[in-house]
Amino acid sequence: MQKRVLLRPRPSATPTTRRPLTLDRSDFARRPDRIFRTLTIVYAAIAAFAATGCAVDGEPRSATTASPLGKTPSEAVRQNDDSGKRLPFTTTFPDRWSRNNDGTKYEPCTALTDAELADTGLDPHSVSDIALANRQTVRGCLWQYASLRNSSLSQGTGNAPTFEERITDRDWYKTSWDIRIDGRLVMVDSTGRYDCSTTVKSGDAPVVTIVMRTADLIPLTELCKYAIDFTRRTIPKMEPPAP
Repeated sequence: MQKRVLLRPRPSATPTTRRPLTLDRSDFARRPDRIFRTLTIVYAAIAAFAATGCAVDGEPRSATTASPLGKTPSEAVRQNDDSGKRLPFTTTFPDRWSRNNDGTKYEPCTALTDAELADTGLDPHSVSDIALANRQTVRGCLWQYASLRNSSLSQGTGNAPTFEERITDRDWYKTSWDIRIDGRLVMVDSTGRYDCSTTVKSGDAPVVTIVMRTADLIPLTELCKYAIDFTRRTIPKMEPPAP
């Protein structure tokens, strides 16, 4: 096996090419080809990030698990975000919101309306929760693009690693650069030709948006436009970054 050397990160305002390191550190980013195959199996309701081969900090819970007071799981489990908006699916995880992802009140799954999602090219009805276990670190959703084959977008948030830790741990990406949207620092990263992600801070937590495309490939700069556009549309819904 080829030995890989950790390089010291250096900030850059323009795209830089680096040697990829271990793709296992982040809650969100994995090898995009492997992620796409995994998600098509795990999320049967959709065909496709997306950098959401997420680490979990909890336990799997069956959808048929008995609930207190004789209620069904959907009746006993919280279904609304902090603003009162209902999730676009029914979760059976009572601790979907937990101390692992409470750094921001922002909820990726309810940030945009169906019409707004459709305007980005996503199919609102393809939505799927990216939680695979109760008390999972990452909290968010995955959508499939309506007219782009083998293409998906996910957005999620979790308390670890922090936004500041992510800034100093980018050498394992193949390409990275920084932009600003509404005055906020946004990291743009890619592990290769199949994926592009953005990371922005909301409250005390990072919010990561990842676009994957494994068919009809386009230049990386074009692929990243999808992640950047979605981030630009959702940033106004996020809390200001904490100092």
